[in-house]
Amino acid sequence: MRLASTLLLLALAGAAAAQGPEAPTALAVYVGGHPDDWQLFRGNAAAADLADPARRVVFVHATAGDAGRTDGWWEARERGALEAVRVILGPTPLVTDVVEVGGHPVVRHTLGSSASYMLRLPDGRWRAGDGYPSTGNESLSQLRDAGKPVSAVDGSTTYASWEDFWGTVEAIVEAERAAVAGAPVTVHAPDYSGVDNADPDCASRPGCNPCDHPDHTAVGDAMRAFAEGYDRVWWVGYDAQSLPENLDGEGFRQKGAAFFGYAEAVREATARNGAEAAPSLDEWRAWGARDYVRRVVRREPDVDAPVCER
Repeated sequence: MRLASTLLLLALAGAAAAQGPEAPTALAVYVGGHPDDWQLFRGNAAAADLADPARRVVFVHATAGDAGRTDGWWEARERGALEAVRVILGPTPLVTDVVEVGGHPVVRHTLGSSASYMLRLPDGRWRAGDGYPSTGNESLSQLRDAGKPVSAVDGSTTYASWEDFWGTVEAIVEAERAAVAGAPVTVHAPDYSGVDNADPDCASRPGCNPCDHPDHTAVGDAMRAFAEGYDRVWWVGYDAQSLPENLDGEGFRQKGAAFFGYAEAVREATARNGAEAAPSLDEWRAWGARDYVRRVVRREPDVDAPVCER
């Protein structure tokens, strides 16, 4: 009953936000582990979706990307994620509210016909997946693998089980779909196929997305749990830097606008906090001109050993 009422409230709120001269007739959802994931790995596609007035675009950020820091870093990254949307849309008023999803309060930022949901879970730590002392060594990987509850970095809520987490993401997607009258849905997420880089032998293990961040792989596993009813675009994360550059032209330019819009907003926010973080040119060189995905159409299964598209 609580899930049903939550879906209704979210659908009504989302429908109101989605209304405009051209109501959306399709929904694109980008679910990432950190606030800069969609910009680095699918920024070109997200920019094209944002520029399409017939498409509502939803971003779900699973973790705050805090890196164990308590100096305003995650808040700066959240602001950066919003600025990445704004640079594509142009000057757009920001509306922030808190919606209840499955008993969890979730911050939602609305810009135009886009919405960004911030679950604000703790960063699981690169090459480890066991979290940071500042957040009780909690992580999505441990929630999935050991059932260790994980709490948002702002103290707003706790996810008690793996199903509690992925069910919350599912409820967001379903409510957004209801808000655009059951429009077709395309979900973009990190590919679940591969072993994350907490395993020192990850490069030798089979999979389409080897040696990715533990948070990325956990998000892919969460999406795999329920996303068969949507068209899926599974993206390659860290390993894309080992593949040839395959992106240029307008897609490359728009991806750059999103990434550097994010990075500049982070720089400005961290400068005010006394720890200015310049845009990472190394990250842009690694992933900016690369876009590797595999697509699975609605109702086709997500198999254990998919054919990788390179």
